[in-house]
Amino acid sequence: MRVLLCGSTGMLGQAIVKDFSKRDIELFTLARKNADINIDLLDEGSLKEVLNKLEPDVIINTVAIVNLQFCEKNPADAYMLNARPVAVFANYARSNNKYLVQISTDHYYSDRENILHDESSQVSLLNEYAKTKFAGECFALTAENSLVIRTNIVGFRGIETRPTFIEWALNSLKNKEDIQLFDNVYSSSIAVSHLSQILYDLVTRKAKGIFNIASRESVSKKDFILSLVHKFEFSSQYTRVISYLPEEQLQRSTSMGLNVMKAERFLGYLMPDMEQVVNRLYSDYLEVEHS
Repeated sequence: MRVLLCGSTGMLGQAIVKDFSKRDIELFTLARKNADINIDLLDEGSLKEVLNKLEPDVIINTVAIVNLQFCEKNPADAYMLNARPVAVFANYARSNNKYLVQISTDHYYSDRENILHDESSQVSLLNEYAKTKFAGECFALTAENSLVIRTNIVGFRGIETRPTFIEWALNSLKNKEDIQLFDNVYSSSIAVSHLSQILYDLVTRKAKGIFNIASRESVSKKDFILSLVHKFEFSSQYTRVISYLPEEQLQRSTSMGLNVMKAERFLGYLMPDMEQVVNRLYSDYLEVEHS
């Protein structure tokens, strides 16, 4: 199986490279730099040329602008990266009977209470990030052999100037910096190393349509961070519990829980709970520290 992984240097991309490299897969990586194929996804001509020359059986797209403020201020740029390349991938997959995997998001819901949303739950596009990611989903699903994964990933990227949420939280706790813990923002976060393993199972079984791949629990940011505090044996002295209030200029989803029963039925095993996610993050952290 020849796989083209787009966005191989990102947090999820790195985890997929690590996991898929152990498999019986011919893996090609694509990014702006430090990959097998170095191109800008905005260069549609070069992207089509790569697809026609490489002829991948599977395309996995992890590329996205995830900074909500940037997307709001630069909607055209957000669309051109979060959605437009997916149309190119979908056209290739549809024309050549190939398989496309689009990594999406959980920023689609306007509820305020903690809810586990399934794949058919009403979508609310509250900001430009959500709009452009949903457009990417729509493009992907024009190909019959396509899989859209809605998720909330956490993990390590290893770029000091661009820390991930987990890297920021752990560094803040380690350095005894003040952290605000939102008690009314909920999500079903999953470690990228978990997701990469589950992704392999989905790809080899040719799952199609929309699948929620996440923790089987939805917890507040407060509870999630406090679980990290306990696992990593930090002090909670510098944490402060507050409630999130949507900014007037930027509406955000605060209820992002995902119901994963569809994936569990399809795969025949359970998605991780919050404790398992935190334990996996701890193991991944130790591996990074000793590498």
